[in-house]
Amino acid sequence: MVLQTASLPSLQSLVASLGFPSFRAKQVHDYISRGVTDASLMTQLPRPLISSLLSAAVPSSLSLASERVSSRDGTTKRAYRLPDGQLIESVLMPYSSRNTACVSSQAGCAMGCVFCATGQMGFSRQLSADEIYEQVAAFDGLVKRERGDGRGVTNVVFMGMGEPLANYRNVMAAASRMNAELGIGARKITVSTVGLPPMIRKLAREPLQVNLAVSLHETNDTDRGELLPANKRYGGLTELMSAVKYYMDETRRRVTFEFALIAGSNDSPQDARRLGRLFREFRIPAAMCHVNVIPLNPSDGFREKKSSKAAVEEYCRVLVEEFKVSATPRMRRGIDIEAGCGQLKAEVLKKGGGKVFEEGLVLEGGMEQEIEGQRAAEEEEEEEAAAAAAAAPAAAPRATTSITSPSQTIAAEKKLRKLKNKLKQIAKLEGSPKLNDAQRAKVEARGEVEREIEELTYNLT
Repeated sequence: MVLQTASLPSLQSLVASLGFPSFRAKQVHDYISRGVTDASLMTQLPRPLISSLLSAAVPSSLSLASERVSSRDGTTKRAYRLPDGQLIESVLMPYSSRNTACVSSQAGCAMGCVFCATGQMGFSRQLSADEIYEQVAAFDGLVKRERGDGRGVTNVVFMGMGEPLANYRNVMAAASRMNAELGIGARKITVSTVGLPPMIRKLAREPLQVNLAVSLHETNDTDRGELLPANKRYGGLTELMSAVKYYMDETRRRVTFEFALIAGSNDSPQDARRLGRLFREFRIPAAMCHVNVIPLNPSDGFREKKSSKAAVEEYCRVLVEEFKVSATPRMRRGIDIEAGCGQLKAEVLKKGGGKVFEEGLVLEGGMEQEIEGQRAAEEEEEEEAAAAAAAAPAAAPRATTSITSPSQTIAAEKKLRKLKNKLKQIAKLEGSPKLNDAQRAKVEARGEVEREIEELTYNLT
C-alpha cells in the first residue's frame, strides 16, 4: 500500500489485517493529512504498529528524481520517477493568499505541439488517478509540514505534462479526491486542454464543477494546425469553439483562452481583432471569456521570437477597448529553475536518468514554460467571474499601461506597497471566524487587489 494515496477505508482494512484496532487507522490518516507519510515518524503510534506499517506499506509511489526551488518567487519544480521508470513533472507555486499545484496527467503527450518539450517527447502512457492525486498530496504535505502553512494546496491546475482530457476518467477521479480529501474547491481546480471537443462537452455535464482553460494560440485552422497538430485531428476551430460555447451555455462558467504571442506572426493589433471577431462569430459573450496573453519564450525546438512588451500591451488594449474582452499579460514564475513543462525532465534524461520516449527527441521547453508558470495567478479571478457571470455581466476589464517616466515609477511603486499591505490585511481577515459587512467587502475584493498588484508589477518590469 502507498500511504500518500491511502484512503481512510483502505487504512482501516490494512490496520485490521495487521491485528490492530480500527481507531489506529484514523491516527495514521491524521498523520498523512498533515504531510507525514513515513511510518517511522508517526511517533504517537505503538511501536509494533509502526514496524508493521514499515513492512506492509511505502510512503510514496513517486521517487523524487530532481527538485529545484526558485530563489525569486519560491516556485518548486519536481521531476518524479514512476515505478516503471517514466518521468513526470509537478510544480508548486506559492502566492500570498494561495498555494497552486501544477500537475501532470500523462507520461509524455500525444498532441505534438511544436513549441512544447513534452509534445516533442511523444506519448508513453496514461497516469493513474492515484499518480495524479499523489502529486498534489505530496505538495500539500510539503506546504503543511515544512513551510508551516496549514492551508496546504489551495488551487490545482492540470497544466503539466500531458493532455488532461485525453485521460478524462483518471483526471476527474483524481480531481474528485482532491476536492473530497484535501478540501480543494472544485472551482479552484482548472483543467487545460489543447482542444478535444467531445471531452469539453462531457466536462460541461460533469457534476464536479471545475474550470476550463483552452490553449488557442491562433485564430485560423491553417496557422493553428502548424503549431498544434491536434487542431485538424479534432475538427478544427469550428468544432472547438462550438464545444466551448456549449460548455459556457451549460455551466455558465467563464473560460480562459491561452494565447502565446509570437513576434511578427500573431501579435499585431489586427491579430487581436481577428481573435475578437472569432469570439463574436461563435457568439461567445465577452463577459464569459478571459484571454491570457503570453509572450513566447523561444527554445531549442522552436526558435521564433517573443513579442515585445509594447506589442503585448497593444494586443491586450485592442481586446479590452474594442471588444470588451478581459485580457491580461502574464508574469513569468519559476524561470530560474526551468519551471516549464518538460524542461526539468529533459535535463534529467540528458544526465542519463529515466526513459527517453523517442530516440534523440529530448528538447527544452518553449511556450509551455510561459503557460505553466503564469496561469495560476489568474485562477481566483476566473472563479469569481464565473460565479458572477450567471447573474450579471462581468465588470469592465482593465488594460495595462506602460510606465515611462520617473514620476510614474515612484507613484506606481508607492501604490504597489499600499496594495501589498492591503493584501496582508485581507489575509488576516480571512482567518477571522466572524466578519462584519465592511470586513467581508474587503475580503471579497481580494481578487481585484491581486490583479492590480500583478499589473503594476508587470508594468514596473
